[in-house]
Amino acid sequence: MKFDTLQQGISFYENYARVSGFDTRLYSTKKRKSDGKISLKYCVCNKEGFRETPRLHADCKKKRPITRMGCKARITLKLINDQDNYVIFSFHEGHTHPLTTPNSPTTKQSRNLTLAHKKYIMDNSRANIGATKSYRLMKEHVGGYQNMAASVTDFKNFQRDIRKHIRGKDAQMLIENFKRKQEMCSSFFFKYEVDDKQHLIRVFWADAIGRKSYASFGDVVSFDTTFSMNEYCMVFAPFTGVDNSKSCVTFAAALLYREDTESFVWLFEAFRDAMSACDPTCLITDQDPAMKIAIERVFDSSRTRHRLCMWHIMKKVPEKVGPTLAQNEDFMSEFCNCVWSKHTEPEEFDELWNSILEKYDLMNNTWLQHMFQIRQDWIPSYYRNMPMSGVMRTTSRSESENNFFGHFTTPHVTLLNFG
Repeated sequence: MKFDTLQQGISFYENYARVSGFDTRLYSTKKRKSDGKISLKYCVCNKEGFRETPRLHADCKKKRPITRMGCKARITLKLINDQDNYVIFSFHEGHTHPLTTPNSPTTKQSRNLTLAHKKYIMDNSRANIGATKSYRLMKEHVGGYQNMAASVTDFKNFQRDIRKHIRGKDAQMLIENFKRKQEMCSSFFFKYEVDDKQHLIRVFWADAIGRKSYASFGDVVSFDTTFSMNEYCMVFAPFTGVDNSKSCVTFAAALLYREDTESFVWLFEAFRDAMSACDPTCLITDQDPAMKIAIERVFDSSRTRHRLCMWHIMKKVPEKVGPTLAQNEDFMSEFCNCVWSKHTEPEEFDELWNSILEKYDLMNNTWLQHMFQIRQDWIPSYYRNMPMSGVMRTTSRSESENNFFGHFTTPHVTLLNFG
């Protein structure tokens, strides 16, 4: 058999190997001294020869599998002297190992990551589904591993290459994606800011559904931040509310590089711009001092009331009162009934609070004194006349939303997952 070029001969043997069920690799080469052209080219089975036994080091945790079995299968391509063509000079057919199923994805020649595979991997990565799980799901779609045209290693390598390609560019790609969304829908709102080195330090966005939901259910807003949502350690901050069926609804979201007063002021101003300067009647947060200062600067206190999360406060009670009272069931029961009851009048609450502190000798507790001074910011008795105050007394709605978003993000995802 004659081939016009050396590559044609190599491709012929690779196609033969793919149909037969084994892999090939290029072996040694001989060149003519007169002109340097390749006179002999050896193509062998990938299991040809024996690999030298490596020395195992103390820190070696993974043992390399044995892939060489001394297989003799090979083909030799020879250059015709008076022509530039190649012919098969020798051919050894026998193998020393079992062959795989023809066109099996376990052979390199048969492995081909199609456009459908790549699209499937990228779509699954947005839902925080890794390459291995995507491979298993794809297997179910096509009816088995034997119908897969690629291996799990191909899936992993493609996902790795995609991350490598967008690393360092994902912030710009995120902004470009937001710009395209705004061109498609004028109701989509976003705002971002970069530092002196053109690094993205904060970004805020709200889609048309979130802005419409805020117009209907934005009386009380819960705001909380969460960590470990991306590889840049940027804080994820969603604005959460409750709809008419008492289900959580997300009005807007943001990514912040820092949790300082300046960042929160910028964020709350962006939120007011997105919601047409329509302030909520109540904004629930934890006891973050930077949030408190930012809310006082941005929102009008006559229209927006800042409420502290009761759950975060009550979580500190066992630590502040000491281990003895923390294990006293009578004290904890009386204290919780005093704090959580929304049917108690403010005057009744003051009397009940003081009686409990006096009964358990806590009148000199500095933390409890401070919490009593700011009782208007977290005790339900002082929110009885405010709509939705009974439904949302803590940032648990935000905690629930953060947990939901956590299913689709990891500390290793890029910013594109938020676009």
